[in-house]
Amino acid sequence: MNEAFDQGSGLSAQLFERQMAPLAKILGPAHEIVYIDGPNEGGKALAVPDFVKGPFYNWHESLSSPAVKKAHDFIYEVIEDEGPFDGVLGLSQGASLAMSILLHHEIHHPDKPPPFKFGVFICCVVVSSPDQNFNAKYITKYSKLYNEDKKEPSTKAKRNDAKEPPSSDEDLADSEVTGEELYLSQNGKKISPEKRKSAPRHRSMLLLRGQRQALVNELVELVQEVTAMDPTPKKYEDKWKTADADDFPRLFHPLTVKQRVQIPTVHVQGKQDPLMRHGALAAKLCDKKQSKVIAFEGGHAGPSTFADHRAVATAIEWAMQNIMYI
Repeated sequence: MNEAFDQGSGLSAQLFERQMAPLAKILGPAHEIVYIDGPNEGGKALAVPDFVKGPFYNWHESLSSPAVKKAHDFIYEVIEDEGPFDGVLGLSQGASLAMSILLHHEIHHPDKPPPFKFGVFICCVVVSSPDQNFNAKYITKYSKLYNEDKKEPSTKAKRNDAKEPPSSDEDLADSEVTGEELYLSQNGKKISPEKRKSAPRHRSMLLLRGQRQALVNELVELVQEVTAMDPTPKKYEDKWKTADADDFPRLFHPLTVKQRVQIPTVHVQGKQDPLMRHGALAAKLCDKKQSKVIAFEGGHAGPSTFADHRAVATAIEWAMQNIMYI
């Protein structure tokens, strides 16, 4: 088996290879692993000790669609030069990129073979689309949530908020960002976990205006949380103070896209990871009949104990065995 291992943001292929050495040893020589550096040099990940020297890399320097598309193009070049690959394993931003590639392929090329036959996603963070047309008609209202100068909702906005909820399934697929409700989402302010209203669990619940509001709030928080973990979060904060439609990320969320990744997938989540819900949402972007979730004791850095690496290796073997049944 030939597999591509994608580092997390603020790491390097060399550091990731050291981190994954226990897993690679368990998998054995039958697995040919290619560790890939991200295309952009940047700051180190927060979990990397100060004595560790760079360079450090990331896959995309923002969550905007053009930046994500460049990362897609880079991976496809690697596949052309060093592939084909049977599987992909990614950590954090690397996992998000792999998920984005697979889901984008499922949306636009469902009749063609996917670029990977199975995927392993460790501590996956929020997944962005490379397609600027994904929910494009709502993105302007999206980006207003990050404007520095907050305004009270207009009378027109209040009138729009009173509109009837969507009635068709196609409308519901877009209910992530319905009408002026985006502008009314706490005026872009972060909601504390105590006050946060959970996003709906089923698309049908989006018929309720309050549930659509909760979903929008969750999408905003996901972006805020992942950028706060970035080695240089201020670059995002400054950019989004004047964000326009091209800058704001087109987020994949289980309630905003109907397609699901169809290949076998393994989702590895840290029980103490502050971004654990990102990974849980990413898992829901995949066919649940072809998915396996592994929880380990630890945070966002990924598994560290032999037992946890063994559990991941066992899940990878499961995914490989299930390729033949797709």
